[in-house]
Amino acid sequence: MSTQVESCSSTNVTVEKVTPAYGLSEGPHWDHRIQKLYFVDINNQYIRRLDTATGVVTNAYIANGTVGVVIPVDDSTDELVAGVGKNLVLVTWNGESDQSEVPTKVLCSLDSAQSKTRINDGKVDSSGRFWLGTMGLEVNGQAPPNQGTLYRVDDTRKPEVEISPVSISNGLAWNIEDDTFYYIDSPTRKVVAYDYNPNTGEISNKRIVFDLDDTDLTGLPDGMTIDTQGNLWIALFGGHHVIQVNPKTKKVIRKIKIPAENVTSVTFGGPLLDILYVTTSGFNLTAKQLQETPDAGAVFAVKGLEVRGILSNSFVMMN
Repeated sequence: MSTQVESCSSTNVTVEKVTPAYGLSEGPHWDHRIQKLYFVDINNQYIRRLDTATGVVTNAYIANGTVGVVIPVDDSTDELVAGVGKNLVLVTWNGESDQSEVPTKVLCSLDSAQSKTRINDGKVDSSGRFWLGTMGLEVNGQAPPNQGTLYRVDDTRKPEVEISPVSISNGLAWNIEDDTFYYIDSPTRKVVAYDYNPNTGEISNKRIVFDLDDTDLTGLPDGMTIDTQGNLWIALFGGHHVIQVNPKTKKVIRKIKIPAENVTSVTFGGPLLDILYVTTSGFNLTAKQLQETPDAGAVFAVKGLEVRGILSNSFVMMN
């Protein structure tokens, strides 16, 4: 089946490597307050911060487990919340220098103590609530199906189940009107949309807005973001590309080739929110893959897209 790509001009698009190659780079978050990019290196257990003005990356090692996601705390300059193992953890780190050990405090746990799961991806909504999902621990590179859940955590730190079961909880996005929530459970190869109530955080009226099976594209949909025009930007893990999708027509608008097979996530950043930062994985690659894509695991900046993203939210903690 051929992929229909709606016409658009993208002649001046550039893809530039902006960090060294790490392991499993994921979860980019543009902190517009300080104009810096946070991301995680899941299996190496690092929170990393890129100063895009200087190119300097600073790193904080998290001893407690895999780091699936990190988001700054609102009204704080040295606090972050991270998904560590299956816990939501408060991390104290100002990002100015490398740290082999940082203070951490568990805010709450997701999933039962017995479950073999970990936090994978998450984002904060317009009300400061953290939406984050879990997945089963991989066995021989495969995550067991239906072990995960998507949760919503507010300042009370009591996780509320939003979607369950899921297999690999991944990309999330809200449109600029704040009335639609988009979500990816990677093995389904689909993006689903829900009606969204920003006051209560309730979602309803699930429908499929994009199905990768309707294209000839390879890989699985992974991380996702959205632009001001309502189009989705989706990382294809195993697919070498980021795709721009119109959820109204369910069609691919643009394909951006990335110099890594396993493209993990995307976010808009820069002073004008017009640079697409793309994380990739260099984890568990064969010698042939490493030879073909030596920059796998790096973060890339895609410029010249002529679209803008929406500001990323910080986690609101009252106490």
